[in-house]
Amino acid sequence: MTAGLVLGVDIGGTALRAALVRADGSSPFPLVDVPRGPDLRGQLAETADGLIGPAIAAGMPVTGAGIAVPGHLDPLTGLVSSAPGAEDLIGLDPRDIDLGPVHVTHVVNDANAALIGEWLHGAARGAHSALGVFVGTGVGGGLVAGGALFAGSSGTAGEVGHMPILPDGPRCPCGGRGCLQQLASGTAVARWYGERTGQPVAGAAAVAAAARAGDPLAREAFVRAGEWLGVGIATAVNLLNTEIVVVGGGMAAAWDLFGPRLTRTANRLTMPATAAACRIVPTALGRRAGVVGAALAPGPMPGALMKHGTGDEDDR
Repeated sequence: MTAGLVLGVDIGGTALRAALVRADGSSPFPLVDVPRGPDLRGQLAETADGLIGPAIAAGMPVTGAGIAVPGHLDPLTGLVSSAPGAEDLIGLDPRDIDLGPVHVTHVVNDANAALIGEWLHGAARGAHSALGVFVGTGVGGGLVAGGALFAGSSGTAGEVGHMPILPDGPRCPCGGRGCLQQLASGTAVARWYGERTGQPVAGAAAVAAAARAGDPLAREAFVRAGEWLGVGIATAVNLLNTEIVVVGGGMAAAWDLFGPRLTRTANRLTMPATAAACRIVPTALGRRAGVVGAALAPGPMPGALMKHGTGDEDDR
């Protein structure tokens, strides 16, 4: 385990989160959770300074930093080669990011980071196999198999958000059609609701507020998302036979609106013996999952573990 404090930074599609993290996953100071600004590098430096300065003044050493990015690092160069929602990171060597007195020791994909956080200190703690499904701006995923993070041959294992669920469905930026994230992400919930009300919608959080205020169309938007997520999770669990599925990301704040349908649908479509051996649970760490995972991910991380696709959790 990591000695001292490690700065964990989770760069999302619309938010930036950071915290100083102990080896047990706890933090001596509150989580920084702010909207991403136009000057990402400057914001990172300012955020790091605001956390590291008080820690050093209090006599708490900070030994390094880990960063979660919503994209893919080239396994040969180590440079960010794609970053949906964070295009200003493309071409960047994350180890060159200036975080003041500490150095970036490792970088990991954001969905992998969130699963690592849940696996080490959250809902999937101690699991031999686990699938993470992180629903926010998009739908990201990660996979633990055999007691270790499994990335696959090109680093994209666990990418549940890009499973084709509806072959003639909406086009996805990945180049496919009908991907799960086009049907069940926070963005998809807001889009579906907005199309039917004819009103602009700020995001899934606004739809959730309307649903809790009694709007039946808003509730239907979340039930539909839960149905599609249940289909996707059943497909993945039938293939992978994991012992737990952790559902996190920004949409997890509305678990009461979509979780029951998700669970019922997944259990109905999963083979009985497989379903009996698998629990589907919401995140235990919430918005801290990616930060904890970024800080405590095994490092330095090889390029093969840096995968494409964001589960960014920011659509609240």
